[in-house]
Amino acid sequence: MAPRFKINGTITRQYSRFNDVGTQITTRLLPPSTIVNPVKYFIASVNDLLEHVLQNVSDSDMLVMTIHNQVNQSEKPIGISFRRKDQLSRDVKWSVFEKVSVKF
Repeated sequence: MAPRFKINGTITRQYSRFNDVGTQITTRLLPPSTIVNPVKYFIASVNDLLEHVLQNVSDSDMLVMTIHNQVNQSEKPIGISFRRKDQLSRDVKWSVFEKVSVKF
C-alpha cells in the first residue's frame, strides 16, 4: 500500500512553563495514486497518520492535533485540544472534524 502522508519536519522544544518537552510533527497528506472515493481516502489517511504518531507515545503523554490550510493561511485551523493519549480516540477526532465540516 502506498503511503498516505509524508512527514515534512519534526521540531522538539522545551516548555519551561510546564517543565516538559514537546515534539511538533509537520506532515502533508498525499493525494491518492489512483481514483478513489476522496472522503474514504481522507479518513484512512488521517487514521494512518494518527496511528503513526501514537505508536511511540506513552498513555500519560499529552497530545494536540491542528490542521490548517497551507495555501490559505488566513483560514482558521481545526484543532483538537490537549488530551492524554488514552483520551484521543478515533471517535473524539472524528467528532471534532464533524463539528467543523458541518459549517462548510
